[in-house]
Amino acid sequence: MPTVLIAPNAFKGALDAESAAQAIARGVAAVDPDWPLVLCPLSDGGEGFIRALVAARGGTLETAPTTNARGFAIEAPYGVLDGGRTVVVELSSAAGLAQLPSSERDPLVTTTFGVGCLIAEAYRRQRFTRLLLALGGSATVDGGAGLLEALGVRFLDDRGAPLPRGGGGLARLARVETADASPVLQAAEILVAVDVTNPLLGPRGAARVYGPQKGAGPAQVEALEAALGRYADLLEKACGRRVADLPGAGSAGGVPTGLLSLANARMEPGFAIVAEAVGLDAKLDAAALVLTGEGQLDDQSFEGKVIGRLAERCHERALPLVALCGAVTPAGETGLAASGGAAFSIVRGPMREAEAIAQTPALLERAAAAVARLVRPWLAAPQRLC
Repeated sequence: MPTVLIAPNAFKGALDAESAAQAIARGVAAVDPDWPLVLCPLSDGGEGFIRALVAARGGTLETAPTTNARGFAIEAPYGVLDGGRTVVVELSSAAGLAQLPSSERDPLVTTTFGVGCLIAEAYRRQRFTRLLLALGGSATVDGGAGLLEALGVRFLDDRGAPLPRGGGGLARLARVETADASPVLQAAEILVAVDVTNPLLGPRGAARVYGPQKGAGPAQVEALEAALGRYADLLEKACGRRVADLPGAGSAGGVPTGLLSLANARMEPGFAIVAEAVGLDAKLDAAALVLTGEGQLDDQSFEGKVIGRLAERCHERALPLVALCGAVTPAGETGLAASGGAAFSIVRGPMREAEAIAQTPALLERAAAAVARLVRPWLAAPQRLC
């Protein structure tokens, strides 16, 4: 019988990608326990990035002490691959928006410093030569200055004093010093996993697009835009090239801008990194049907996110794709239909958001069973469903 590939993204706030895959699998198996199922949780550089890579590559999950975006002590995970030669870090584990209550969300003061501390501790333990850094879910608009500060880069005002952390402090930046920078910035290859194409500045930049999502009001957005402009100018002076205008440089509040300026770093789509690691193309070639899902299917799902990228690969193979999502917007449904895929909401009828989140595993399992009943006659036949 043909293989069913189960390849969801995380359902943000409800299920990680691995748990979502298991819920879909339970629904399909309830209809026919003999169907060959291949579970392949995916990520686009946000939630689930570490777990997807660790599972695919036989790595280990470690933890280390660090701080969150407001400077409070926490423990954060990182992944170790290739016998310690590669380390995987999610920015959201030490600078995540979901870690902060709404009262503490202020991108003028939130910082990526804890991410840098996590990288520094992993480097002390592993002396890795490759770092994979996923940027989704950040609470910050500091251009990665906090991360770099934790790795020895000094950001000083016109009196030579260190700046306060957070995007707002960059308005007083006068000098960038790298003499005491950690060797990890040049000794390791740093691959920055991005899922957007926004530059650092301008109408589509980090402050104006992402600032409001992270707690900034109109006045704060303009203050952040000016501060990031100053930051970009001084980084250009320090490294001799303009990075801020590159597509993706504004991701996660501008983290790639700092890293590409001062480290041995490059950007790559997060989905592509995960797809290669899990051997996605080979799994698609062997499948007759693909089941995927995420919390909400909308227009942003086709801007480097899992379902959009997966739809492209399925379309190339004339491979049927069904997306099971918490919510399906008209734009999301239209976008998926353009690739020949179909989308269904797992929520049946009116339901409070908190109730839907709590019931996501059961709702997803039930929706997967309904799809399985629908396609069972075709999958039972020897020909490939098309």
